[in-house]
Amino acid sequence: MSCIRILKNDPFKVMLIICLLIVFFSQKNINQQSCDQDANELIKKLSKKLTHMAKKYGQLSCSLDKKVSLNGGWCSELSGKNSSEHITDVEIAKELSFYLRNKKVASFGDGPGLYKEIFIFLKDVQSYDAFDGAPFCEETSNNNVKFLDLTVPVYHLLPFDWIISLEVAEHIPKEYEDTYIDNLVRHAREGIIISWATPGQGGLSHLNEKDFEEVKSKLFQKGFQHLPQDSQRVREKSFLPWIQNNLNIFKRFSKFDS
Repeated sequence: MSCIRILKNDPFKVMLIICLLIVFFSQKNINQQSCDQDANELIKKLSKKLTHMAKKYGQLSCSLDKKVSLNGGWCSELSGKNSSEHITDVEIAKELSFYLRNKKVASFGDGPGLYKEIFIFLKDVQSYDAFDGAPFCEETSNNNVKFLDLTVPVYHLLPFDWIISLEVAEHIPKEYEDTYIDNLVRHAREGIIISWATPGQGGLSHLNEKDFEEVKSKLFQKGFQHLPQDSQRVREKSFLPWIQNNLNIFKRFSKFDS
């Protein structure tokens, strides 16, 4: 894709990339021994600002399309607890809660926060933080879910032991899928639990369905090994066909770069 086309189609994303590049090259040129900490703090602050800008951008785009924002997040009429588009799989939540017992967990794509409510109620995990790309998720969830645009690089969050990202990947435009994966990898000390709709499945705003072998290869290149037996045992608890088919568990085998 040419630079002109990117600018024409999504100037906001280009602005974000330019900002990050400025910080990156600034970091390269400073005295590493004395200024690394300051540079890292600057990157975190910039990441927070970019996330705030992405939220406003998403809300503005919802005025053009009442269902889905340009960053892939669902608009307010679809992102609340009472939306018919959200189906909460209670049994899979129970199984994952037990599987991740005593771990610090984050959900990157928690929808209206019903999964968070189940995890917190069960008290198996050490902590559970919920994020979503729906630009009105904080308003529709009473701040139970925090906004996070996974199509832009995220650096301001602390890492977690495990990242859950269910029914998110297929909504990420293909040109941002590597950024999405990097965001998962950057925040997962131990592992990632992800579902990715396969070609032909269909669904609201499915922009990027992908064959599992390609997903497996991408995560292996990032240092994550697929756990087929664990994946099968967990997804058998689901009553949703697309979760039964697409949920997979990946364990980190590479060193975590904090």
